[in-house]
Amino acid sequence: MTDLENEFRLTVTPEDPDGSKRAARQARIGALPEADPEYDDVAEQILKLTGATWAGVNFVGENQHQFFPGIAGPGTRSVDGADPEIGREMPGDHGYCVYVVAREKAMALNNVMDYARFAGNPVVDALGIRSYIGAPLLDDEGATIGTVWAIDNKTHQWGTADVDAMKTVAAGVVERIRAKHAAAQA
Repeated sequence: MTDLENEFRLTVTPEDPDGSKRAARQARIGALPEADPEYDDVAEQILKLTGATWAGVNFVGENQHQFFPGIAGPGTRSVDGADPEIGREMPGDHGYCVYVVAREKAMALNNVMDYARFAGNPVVDALGIRSYIGAPLLDDEGATIGTVWAIDNKTHQWGTADVDAMKTVAAGVVERIRAKHAAAQA
């Protein structure tokens, strides 16, 4: 990567002054960076809901490190012991979930190429991403600990109803986190 490319990425990735606090909140409530079949099921639900190619549940940790405890789509499962094409981790300058976390609001990008800030994201070239929709996972303090998301290699016309549906899925994931945490404390 050239210095110019690195400088460009640094200017488009949002600041993250609360990363260590968010990571501590995640640990405190049991939102752990580990694969979870329940969240894989949620990701499958998001695929059906959005018609996208890939979907997941994402915990954004310290330094905007992204971990997908739930993920679905082609290349996300190991085949015959081979590494999956799309792993469960991603740096903060890849993808769009860090923007949802920074804004603490849902976001739909029907065509990422319409936005200079998002068109240059590394996932555009790596996976051919053309659209994104995501909603924040809000803990009991109202702080964002991660997202539910979907990405596609074609454009979409996601609207308010789609964003609201993603928010509903996000609320369900937070309820699962609460229930798992309560069960672990019992």
